[in-house]
Amino acid sequence: MQRILVDMGEAGRLLGYLVKTAVKEPRGYWTATRDEMFYMLQFCWLPVTLAVGGFSFLIANYAYDLVGLLGAGNRLGTYFVFASLREISPFATGMAVAGVMGTAMTADLGARKIREELDAFTVLGIDAIRTLVLPRVIAITVMMVAFNIVGSLLGMSMAMISATWLGTTSPGAFLGNLLGSMTVPELVGTTVKCTLIGLFIGVVSAQKGLNAKGGAEGVGRAVNEAVVLSFAAVWVANFIVNATMLGLNPEMLISR
Repeated sequence: MQRILVDMGEAGRLLGYLVKTAVKEPRGYWTATRDEMFYMLQFCWLPVTLAVGGFSFLIANYAYDLVGLLGAGNRLGTYFVFASLREISPFATGMAVAGVMGTAMTADLGARKIREELDAFTVLGIDAIRTLVLPRVIAITVMMVAFNIVGSLLGMSMAMISATWLGTTSPGAFLGNLLGSMTVPELVGTTVKCTLIGLFIGVVSAQKGLNAKGGAEGVGRAVNEAVVLSFAAVWVANFIVNATMLGLNPEMLISR
C-alpha cells in the first residue's frame, strides 16, 4: 500500500511540474513535440487499426445477431454509437498506445537513468523533464485523441459492414440511426476521456522510467509496471468519465 501511495504521489508531482513548465515557458518544446507525434504515428497506426477494427467488427457481428433476433437489426447504428464512442475505441486505442508508446518511453528514460544521462543533463544545467518528458507527454495526449477519432470512424464502418453487407439492413437506415444518436455530449465525453487516458499513460510511463534502478533488470521491471498501471489508468479514466457524463447529461441514456 505504501508503494502505491508513493507512486501516486510521484506521478502527481511530475504532472504538476509538467503543467507548470508547459504554461510558464510555452516555447522551445513544440518542435520536439511534433517529431514525437510523427514518430508515434509511424509506430501506432497499425496496432490501433487492428485493435479497434478487430474489436469493433467482432462486437458488431454479435450485436447484429442479437438485435436481429429481436427484429431491430436497423437499430445497430444507434447502439454502436454508444459502444464505439464510450467504450470500444477509447479502450482499444488506450491499450495500443500504452503497449507501444508507453513502454518505449519508459524503456528510453529508464535506460538513460541507468546510464546516468539524466544526471549529466542536470550537471549541464538542462531540464531533463522539460527536454525529454514534456514533448512525449503532450504528443501522447494529442495523438490519443486523434487516434480515437479515427478509431471511432473505423469502428462505425465495421458496424455498417456487419449490418449492411453481412446483414439485411439498408445503409440509409443504419446511417440515419447512427447520426441521430451522435450527440454533442457523446463527442465531448469521448474527447475528454481520451485526453485523460493519454495524459495518464504519459505521466505514468515517464514516472516509472525516471525512477528505474537496478540495471537492465530494473528497466524491464519498470516497463512491466508502467504497462500494468497504464492499463489500470485506462479503466479508471473510462469509468470516471462515463459516470460523470451520464450523471450530468441523463439524456445520453436515451436511445434515439
